[in-house]
Amino acid sequence: MKKLFLLLMGVVFFAFQALAQRTVTGKVTDEKGLPIANASVIVKGTTNGVVTKADGTFSITFPSGKTLVISSVDMTTVEKSIGNASSLNISMKQEDKSLQEVIVVGYGSGKKQTEMVGSVDIVNAKKIQDRPSANVLDALQGQVSGLQIFSSSGEPSATPSLRLNGVGSLTAGTTPLFVIDGIPLSSGTLVSMNPEDFESVTVLKDASATSIYGSRAANGVIYLTTKKGKANAPQINVEGQYSVSNLTKNTNDFFNRFMNTQQLTGFWKEVGYQTQAQIDATLATAKYKGVDTKWQDIYYKNDIPAYQVNVNMSGGGGKTTYYVSGGYFKQEGLTFRSNFKRYTLRSNITSVVNNWLSMALNLSGGYDVRQTNPYGSNSTNRGLGLLAQPFWSANDSTGKELEFITGWGRYHPNYLARKVLSTSENLQFNPTGYVQITPIKDLILKTQVGMEAYDFNTTAVQLPSYLGSLNNGNASESITREVLKTITNTIEYKFSVKSNHGVTLLAGQEYIKDKLKSFSGSSAGQTDDRLVTVSSGPNNRNSSSSISEYAFHSYFGRINYDYKKKYFLDLSLRQDESSRFGRDNRTANFWSVGARWNAKQEKFLENINWLTDLVVRASIGTSGNSSIGNYDALGLVGTNQYDGQPGFAFNTAGNPDLSWEQQKLTNIGVNFTLFKRANFEVEYYNKLTSNMLLNVPFPYTSGFSDVQSNVGTLKNSGFNVTINGDIIRKKDGYITPYVNFNYNKQKVTELFQGRNYWIIPNTGVCWVVGQPVSYFYPVFDKVDPVTGNPVWFQPNSDPNLIVNNQQDPTKVTSTFSTGALQQNTNIKRYAPFAGGFGLNAGWKGFSLQTDFSFVSGKYMINNDRYFFENPNQFPGFNQSTTILNYWKKAGDVAQFPKYGTQFTQFDSRLIENASFVRMKNITVGYNVPKKILAKTKFINGVRAYITGRNLLTFTKYSGPDPEVDTNVSLGANPNTKQIAFGLDFQL
Repeated sequence: MKKLFLLLMGVVFFAFQALAQRTVTGKVTDEKGLPIANASVIVKGTTNGVVTKADGTFSITFPSGKTLVISSVDMTTVEKSIGNASSLNISMKQEDKSLQEVIVVGYGSGKKQTEMVGSVDIVNAKKIQDRPSANVLDALQGQVSGLQIFSSSGEPSATPSLRLNGVGSLTAGTTPLFVIDGIPLSSGTLVSMNPEDFESVTVLKDASATSIYGSRAANGVIYLTTKKGKANAPQINVEGQYSVSNLTKNTNDFFNRFMNTQQLTGFWKEVGYQTQAQIDATLATAKYKGVDTKWQDIYYKNDIPAYQVNVNMSGGGGKTTYYVSGGYFKQEGLTFRSNFKRYTLRSNITSVVNNWLSMALNLSGGYDVRQTNPYGSNSTNRGLGLLAQPFWSANDSTGKELEFITGWGRYHPNYLARKVLSTSENLQFNPTGYVQITPIKDLILKTQVGMEAYDFNTTAVQLPSYLGSLNNGNASESITREVLKTITNTIEYKFSVKSNHGVTLLAGQEYIKDKLKSFSGSSAGQTDDRLVTVSSGPNNRNSSSSISEYAFHSYFGRINYDYKKKYFLDLSLRQDESSRFGRDNRTANFWSVGARWNAKQEKFLENINWLTDLVVRASIGTSGNSSIGNYDALGLVGTNQYDGQPGFAFNTAGNPDLSWEQQKLTNIGVNFTLFKRANFEVEYYNKLTSNMLLNVPFPYTSGFSDVQSNVGTLKNSGFNVTINGDIIRKKDGYITPYVNFNYNKQKVTELFQGRNYWIIPNTGVCWVVGQPVSYFYPVFDKVDPVTGNPVWFQPNSDPNLIVNNQQDPTKVTSTFSTGALQQNTNIKRYAPFAGGFGLNAGWKGFSLQTDFSFVSGKYMINNDRYFFENPNQFPGFNQSTTILNYWKKAGDVAQFPKYGTQFTQFDSRLIENASFVRMKNITVGYNVPKKILAKTKFINGVRAYITGRNLLTFTKYSGPDPEVDTNVSLGANPNTKQIAFGLDFQL
């Protein structure tokens, strides 16, 4: 009877349990009403859960009285109490990433942005994607206040130049340190990587953020994070893009200023260079009368295509996530023998093995083939090719391309590209990995290892069939292998005191070793195009090899403290030892102190509704610069010949006292948000560089012209301002404009040997104490309207003193001499203003993104004009139409002097304002509604877009490209404009 009773009670119990179980169905959508697939629906306090389907629906059975927790990637978690409902419609909001995202700015586990003491700017993947450019840096231009990026070449494989908050050194490197997933790498490596693999790019600006990197952080740090998979969110993305490149409008404007046949021959006749009879005889030698060749159409191509395809898969299950990608990119340059083709692979795997061990392995590999056009500068095979007279033709009577252009006396650029070859192949490998142990709660031990390795092979061949050296070919081959290894060990401990005081302690050790090996060989005398290897050449056989190494060994530590997440304090210390410096000066210490105040959390600001957020930051610290040669501190010997016998001689003087270039950086910043819509960031910085690594002039009797030493100081100070916000923020649409700019004031505060200035030979540039880096050139006054002679200002007794335009009129001369007339022009070498602006907008699936970059106060010596505005120096060649404005008779106010006098000298007229505003990007996209795609069962998203790059440029610069980052521009390969069409599929 007892057993029967227990059995009946068990049946009743299970019946009640069954009756207590409930099944609820529902649908999860975003704010726009679109379904969210793979959202997690879990019964709170249990492991019972399901995942939503592609249409956002779910069904779950659970005991009555429970609460559901709904979560999804990038969405705010929702908790829903069920009550008596049997079906639910759940709407999820986009998570505010700016408040929640964990940012890694150095070593350790990272911080939320609301707890960041240092000055950092983040550019996310959306800003990087869809660009028709091989290099991720191109997408950063104009995006970050204080970060100047210049694309100085139209070569597809070119690496832009970068500066952060001014030029921090006069001769040592000025490029920021690049770190990818915690491992340093060179900026040139980025062209071998796929921009689509980057999740974000973080720019570290102030000492609190950068001093932990010590000797390599004087120019700032750019931290790149690659994409990772997300658990329970499998995704496949396939993207294809096709683009077309052409010359920009301002480049075409420059080319179109050259004279046609009528203008050129008319000028010759007018100045008496040739009579009409001589002109007729000259034109008669041209094979095809009436030809008016535009030589830019010969040296530059039009409508050149580019292609890229990217495929990636990401996701994860349990405690392991993955991201795997492959990419293909191919782009031709507009010049002949200019192209770039790249293949990339990446695999990022992260695994939490158990509650105390986790690890990750990122493997990145790439192979690319590149060619660059070599005919710039003084070459008439492109850079100065527009000197060609327009009455010659590059084609024969049938329109066939000529191999040798009669009259012009040059080979066709396409013929040169076929016969004089040079191809480089780069095999890149960048693995990183870490093992992390948490032996007790909040104590993290981490070892991270990474490597940057490449083999760069260049093969150059002049075929024996080349008409310029028939049956006498030559070949050379070189290979460079570099391996940079980094090992980092850290220990981090986080704890709280009475819940209000948060402390994080970090200590670490790092070792970096780099080794570069190169080998080259060459020969000549090849006679058959089929046999053009180095070993095939019987003559002039040569070979060489070299090895270069350097190492860093460092210890570092950091303390982070916060009180109630309202007040924050950071302290860091690093000791670096470098093999590049003298034995007794290899070690240097760097430090930083930073503070943050989340002022909006104060009670006296809590009720000010229009002020959404207010943060005040300040930091001070030091860092170093070691961007010099590996053996500059050493006196080196080399071989030579004396009296026909081999011998040894000193090659470099060396300097055993050579040490670190040091920098002290102070920052004060304020961030605030108004009405939950408008965000403002204002920052002041003061950067003082001391013990600069300069080549100091030395008496020639020593056998050396200069010796590298630690001398001089340089100051950069200025403001960074960033403004962005939501003008419209609704369910169906949004408009979010932004603007940022930097003002930088540069001043040389000390030089060497008591000098007030130092003119760098053959550059037109001078370092002047109390002034920014300036141009020193003869200063042109005018063309004398009476005599037609050019007139220059004579310098003061001290050429550093700037000439006043109203000085004594007798202190001018018509006799030109570079050495006697060079003086301070008061024109800055580096632009003081730079920034960017644009907007992001969207409406019902349509999106618009525009990005402009601008620079104001940029000046450059336009060396092209010396050749293209100088008919006396280059008689018979074509010239710019500007020379038609020359002096002809007394009373003329003209741009150029009388004919017979040199029209253009190397003087201040060539220093041009190269300020510009350039539309770096405009993208219009459309996302196909998910309701339509849901019918396919496997396509979760489709996006079509059109992107334009460099479509608009506004500048007064008369040369081919104002963006070239140099003091002297000659024969530049100009930037291109592109229009791209793309499709993205999400599966």
